[in-house]
Amino acid sequence: DRPDPPRALRLSGVSGTSLSLAWEPGFDGGLAQHFLLRAAGPDAPPPPAAFVTSGFALTLGGLLPDTPYDVTVRARNARGDSAPARLRATTSAVPEAPPPVWDQPPAAPPGGAEDS
Repeated sequence: DRPDPPRALRLSGVSGTSLSLAWEPGFDGGLAQHFLLRAAGPDAPPPPAAFVTSGFALTLGGLLPDTPYDVTVRARNARGDSAPARLRATTSAVPEAPPPVWDQPPAAPPGGAEDS
């Protein structure tokens, strides 16, 4: 039989450019299964691109900050694909860059520094 859909799809981590996902496998239909993960949203790889893993977690990188993505995960075995598990997740906003850190102190003013 075809596998059952993944269960308990959840967001396990988020950054400005990535979403980390985890899930529990459903019944595998008595055959070896792997998982196909797709994301739809700005800068997501266009269909039919999919990430394939035999594990129960994956991080999608290269995404835009503060942007919602629709994620689907399907189980696949030799008999076909499961129904999808779906999740909508948003990358975090990227904080403003901190001020630059100087590798060396600024040069002394002309005339040199005076010791008092």
